[in-house]
Amino acid sequence: MKRKQWLDMAILIFGGLSFVSLICYFLALHDIWHDYASPEVWSRAGQTLPAWYDPVNRCPGEWGILQIGFPLMLIFHILLFVRRMLKTDEGTSVQPSAPAA
Repeated sequence: MKRKQWLDMAILIFGGLSFVSLICYFLALHDIWHDYASPEVWSRAGQTLPAWYDPVNRCPGEWGILQIGFPLMLIFHILLFVRRMLKTDEGTSVQPSAPAA
């Protein structure tokens, strides 16, 4: 029983972190969509880097958010899957029948 309580608490914690991570994913990808400009992109376009170019335009913070958020979401979904499998195993076990009254 303790294992299930621990698993349920872990699912609750990682579920909340997963939801926050999903919001951060949206914000990070929105910034990357609007701000990302690596030197490789400029060179492929046949242009030199503009004077206003700053390394911040490579969006290192946003890429970091994506790298941190993915493991959180992965752990949450694995825990949810394990919990579901344990619940399925409980449902298929044979329960002792109650004596007839």
